[in-house]
Amino acid sequence: MMNIELKEDGKDGLNKLYFKGGKFSHVTGSKLKFLPFSTKYNKGCKSDFSVFQGVVGECFRISNDKQFNKELIKDKENSFKTKLKKHILEEVLKKVDTEQPEDFKEVIINLFFEEDGDLIKFNKKMLSYMHFIKEHAILKETSKFFYDIFLNTKILNNKDLVKSENDNLFYKLIIESLPELEDKPKVKTSLKYTNVFDEITELFLSDFNTLSNREDLFLEHIEDLFKYYYFFYLSQTAICLNNFGESKVIKPICYSMDWETLSETRRSYNFGWKHTLLDLENLFSHANTLELLNYISINDEKIGDYANIVERYKKLSESEAKDFILKINELSEFYKPQIESLKSPFKMGKNWLDCEKSLSNRLAAKKFNNDIQVEIYSLFYRIDYQFKNSQRDKPYKDYSNWLIDFFKSNYTKFRGRLGYTTSINQETLLFLTKICINNKDKIRLKSLWRKLEQRGISFDETSKVEIVKLFERINLLEKKSDSGDAQYVKSII
Repeated sequence: MMNIELKEDGKDGLNKLYFKGGKFSHVTGSKLKFLPFSTKYNKGCKSDFSVFQGVVGECFRISNDKQFNKELIKDKENSFKTKLKKHILEEVLKKVDTEQPEDFKEVIINLFFEEDGDLIKFNKKMLSYMHFIKEHAILKETSKFFYDIFLNTKILNNKDLVKSENDNLFYKLIIESLPELEDKPKVKTSLKYTNVFDEITELFLSDFNTLSNREDLFLEHIEDLFKYYYFFYLSQTAICLNNFGESKVIKPICYSMDWETLSETRRSYNFGWKHTLLDLENLFSHANTLELLNYISINDEKIGDYANIVERYKKLSESEAKDFILKINELSEFYKPQIESLKSPFKMGKNWLDCEKSLSNRLAAKKFNNDIQVEIYSLFYRIDYQFKNSQRDKPYKDYSNWLIDFFKSNYTKFRGRLGYTTSINQETLLFLTKICINNKDKIRLKSLWRKLEQRGISFDETSKVEIVKLFERINLLEKKSDSGDAQYVKSII
């Protein structure tokens, strides 16, 4: 017999956590933590989300419970890379006996620093010293999210991973001149992010191992790998959430190549980012729905995401299933009066009566497989309705903008009246091709398309022709005949 309980009272109950100072407020991340966003969007993080080097560095530091010395990161007048460069040069000159220190310093700068002052990654030990361009709490949270979802397997603690083939005297000198990382103070362990797509994590670990076998590739592409999988996981999560537990399978996004011209017949139907990812703006409603749902427990265990809830529901007896649905109904009955109690709960002309009428029409049009999905969707719709139709629509939009702007900045192209279309560039395509070929000399072209689809990327036939032309131009395509079965893509490595 399953014990199905809705936790309303006590220190971690609904009434305690949803009322601060006697006033109702929405809470996320207390029961189920699965998205790293906040309701205050900051455009200043765009550069960091474009390069992703700070997230990579922070993940390596998390794995070793290390952090930078505060003096290195708190000086507002000088950037982190400026202070790191200064520290390294000072330490180098302490270790080297030379009559021409300025000339030697110039040699070090030319060999080991980029024009913008960034330290060149010549060794895997450099990865822990990559930092954010502009430090922000959400970037730290993104790093924690990425670590919890993809790296919480001690994979970064593998000693073979930090072994380097680059060990000449100059390299050793720079490594010995790096500032010491401090032990991170022990704090109360925070709630870990819940992985709602294990299949993507497994793919990441496989591709991570592929990269780590070649130090040059690893150092060149580690940011590319982290950044793409961050988007891959979140975009598939968004698609999956809007299925309300119906299925949890990877649904590839159709991309064009950024050099293509999209014709009127192809238009934005296939490539429009809004069409591709449905309702990205409703992520905050999903976060709140899942948070509320997880005040329900089965045998003292949280019920998890939508797909997990549906699977649990299918295993319940008839009486248990009715009890489960009743508990979700109770959540709606808890929620609606609290919204009514708020100042200006709805915009002019909007109210719960209108919401229920609209919900009834939606349910009539949708075809859910079981009663639990109907109840999940109903709770979600009520939450989503009040956000869209109240003064709380700004934090609602800000929450999703963390993913929308990341997507638009990295994997779309603006094409005039077609707007933003899903698109990738040549560098991203070739990087993913390297990953798919792995350590083989070549793979069938058809196999490449299949492996890309496993990683959430598909192309229509017109884009495939463009890609084949590129492969021919850079001598990557091997043809035994014009048949697709007899075409191979050669290793780029």
